[in-house]
Amino acid sequence: MSVRHLVAAALSALAALPIGAAAQPARSAPDTTAPDSTRRVQALEALTVTAARARADAPVAQTTLDRARLQRDYAGQDVPLVLRQAPSVTAYSESGSLLNYSYFRLRGIDQSRINITLDGVPLNEPEDQMIYFSDFPDLTSSLESVQIQRGVGTSTYGQSAFGGAVNFASPSLAGSAPNANLQLGGGSFGTARATLDGRTGRLPNGMALYGRLSGMRSDGYRAGATSAANGAFVSGGWFGARDVVKLTASTGLERNGQAYSAVPDSVLRVDPRFNPLAGVGDHYRESFATLNYTHSLSPTASAGLTGYGFLTSGWYDYPAGGTAAPLRYRSASRWGGLVAALHASPTSALTLDGGAHASLYSKDHRFGARPDLEYPAYDNTGHKTEASAFAKASLALGTAVTLFGDVQARTAEFRYTPTAGYGLSESSARWSFVNPRAGLTVRAAPAVTLFASWGTTGREPTRGDLFAGADDVTPDDAPALLPLTRVRPEHVNDLELGLTVARGPVSLTANAYDMRFRDEIARTGATTPLGYDLRANVGRSYRRGVELDASWAVTPALDVGATAAVSRNRIASYTDEATAATYRDVEPILTPSFVGGHRVTWRVGPQLALTADGRYQGRSFLAPTGDARLTAPPFYVLDGGASLALRGGRTLLVQGRNLLDRRAYPSGDVSGSGVPRYFILSPRSVDVTVRVPL
Repeated sequence: MSVRHLVAAALSALAALPIGAAAQPARSAPDTTAPDSTRRVQALEALTVTAARARADAPVAQTTLDRARLQRDYAGQDVPLVLRQAPSVTAYSESGSLLNYSYFRLRGIDQSRINITLDGVPLNEPEDQMIYFSDFPDLTSSLESVQIQRGVGTSTYGQSAFGGAVNFASPSLAGSAPNANLQLGGGSFGTARATLDGRTGRLPNGMALYGRLSGMRSDGYRAGATSAANGAFVSGGWFGARDVVKLTASTGLERNGQAYSAVPDSVLRVDPRFNPLAGVGDHYRESFATLNYTHSLSPTASAGLTGYGFLTSGWYDYPAGGTAAPLRYRSASRWGGLVAALHASPTSALTLDGGAHASLYSKDHRFGARPDLEYPAYDNTGHKTEASAFAKASLALGTAVTLFGDVQARTAEFRYTPTAGYGLSESSARWSFVNPRAGLTVRAAPAVTLFASWGTTGREPTRGDLFAGADDVTPDDAPALLPLTRVRPEHVNDLELGLTVARGPVSLTANAYDMRFRDEIARTGATTPLGYDLRANVGRSYRRGVELDASWAVTPALDVGATAAVSRNRIASYTDEATAATYRDVEPILTPSFVGGHRVTWRVGPQLALTADGRYQGRSFLAPTGDARLTAPPFYVLDGGASLALRGGRTLLVQGRNLLDRRAYPSGDVSGSGVPRYFILSPRSVDVTVRVPL
């Protein structure tokens, strides 16, 4: 029996069960009513997360999604599509549906310039500073919470938090109760998913284990944008009175149909599923492991050290044209590092956090010779090293004012080993940055908190920036690309002002920001045939706006929430290298001036809950030229769902997406001939998931 038939049979059987007891709620943060010893162990386990995350009272624009929010409409979709719940986040999937490759932007800044960590361990691959969430299938099922910091935020591990930081936390082992769960799902476009996970809780011998196995399949909405992925995530630890040893490991194997080429509107209106890359795909595996040791130095201080390693390998194809076999590009990377964390509270008013990080990285880029097409082989390698350290301090002045200070020093070096036989020497570039931040939080009233902060950070260009998207530097290219000074590092000064109101059932967070960039490495709107975005320094630019995040428990049965972000974003002057034309006071690409969303939850009864979630994305430019013809039109999308509790703790979830069947283009680019092209959102669709406690 196929996976699809198995899922369909399981759904039919479970849906036929009579309605019974209410479903068990998803577990969120550790229970603060737990015994002191348990809370101390949980704090030790989460030390690297604590060091990287902003405290709730930090003067930082932040949103934390707990377990319940993460699982609200989850049906296996890639992480970027989950992050859209936070203000100023836009996201899209190349396939148009839930799986395959997907990406997000924060305040219009792409995810290669967003610091992303899991339990404090950097996930961005150092060379291109990207993370491909397709290599981490079903990751959301193994997340306890996500904190999204907007702007430069607080110091963290790995690459600079330039446009923001996203910090994932995996399930707590020390504070969890034993359980096991099975999830089976299926839906439109041939989607099927199976997830099995469980945890032991903390055993009498101090050990605790967690594990998850996942399998996911989809035909995708766009033609040929298939996805097949299997993943595993395990963690285990030993918890003593003053020591924690924890091992975490994950592996993901995916095979996707390629869909990274956008399509003109004139074509999509005739065939909305058209995909010029249909028929070619990729195959990648990414695995990582971390080993952490944390020790309580005293009742008020603790320290930890984490070692980690990553391995990736695989290939992707590109159409060769006509009946010729596709071109196959291969890559393999490996990197590892150490993360150190220190936390101390010497007095009730003073909190100190420190951290350090160092890593080594290399990646091979290979292409086999194609004499039939006169394409020569190449085999080059990029190497990168980086090291950083930071210190944070929070000082309470009485009960009303808290001062915050943070400084990070970071250095990075990229070294390029060209293909043998080219006659080119190795090239390298080194960058150093000092990134200070400071702010204060004021409790103006029992229910009102104000904050202000300023920070600056710098970030080095990626390999793709340095090489103008090329995968190999040939002797013909070398005069224009080498030495590695073509693209300058970018810097930003970020001023943030915020307000939080928490009064009974109402919670409101509002913040205003002014981000001023120097030498911003901005997208030009063009892409290479292999899908790399082309970017260039644009001198002076800024992003200014206001963000809102509100929730209201109207009645015990009805919750509503909304997010909104209004902004003005400008590049002072941009010169197109291809035409030498200069454009002044233009908008950066894919940075809509308004992004908003709403969410409604109505608990109709003990067994049934209904949800309605909508999001609006304003017009965004596809090229920094100010040409209104090169834009993605605004759109509004409404999703809705139902959660039905069944006997035995089972839960049936039905999610409808794009219920109004709107045509939406959440992202796009511009062709070499100046034609706007788009990635399309799938039309009305349905996903069904059954969660079964074992």
